[in-house]
Amino acid sequence: MTPLRIVFTALLPFAAGYFMSYLLRAVNAVVAPDLVRDAGLSPSQLGLLTAAYLGAFALFQLPLGVLLDRYGPRKVQTGLLTLAALGCLLFALAPGFLSLFAARAVIGFGFSAGLMASYKSSATWVPIERRSLANTAIMSIGALGVLVATEPTEYLVSQIGWRGTFMVFAGVIMLAAVFI
Repeated sequence: MTPLRIVFTALLPFAAGYFMSYLLRAVNAVVAPDLVRDAGLSPSQLGLLTAAYLGAFALFQLPLGVLLDRYGPRKVQTGLLTLAALGCLLFALAPGFLSLFAARAVIGFGFSAGLMASYKSSATWVPIERRSLANTAIMSIGALGVLVATEPTEYLVSQIGWRGTFMVFAGVIMLAAVFI
C-alpha cells in the first residue's frame, strides 16, 4: 500500500471519527444555555449529560479491545460511529432530560473506539517506523475537535439552533463512518 493511500484509507477516516469524538465530548459547554432554556435543565442535569457520555464511553473499553482484535478497526469503528450518529439524532429530537441523557450515553458509547480503533488501524496498516508519526497525527487531528467545539459550533448553533447542529453532527459522523 502506498503512503498516500495509507493516509487516506487507514488514517484520515479514523482521525475524522476521533475529531468528532473530541468535539462531541466538549460541545455541552456551548449548548448548555440552549438546553437550560429549551429543556429547563438544572446545573446538575447538565453535569449528568456529560457523565452519560463519559460513563458509556468508559464502560465499553474492556469489550472494545476484544472486538477490535476479533473484527478489526474498520468494522468496529464503522458500527460504533453509526451509533454515535444515531445518538446525535436522538439528542436533536429529545423532548426532555431523560431522553437527552440516554442520547448522550449512546453518543459516548458510539465514540468509545475513537482513539483505540485509530491506533489499531495504525498498527495494522502503517509501517512500524512511521507508526509514532501516524499516531501523533491522529491525536492532533482529534484534539482539533475541542477547538471546533467552541466558536465554530457556537456560530453554527446561532444559525440553525442546537437541534439542527446535532443533526449536522450526525451527518458528519455518518460521513466518517462511510469513509472508513
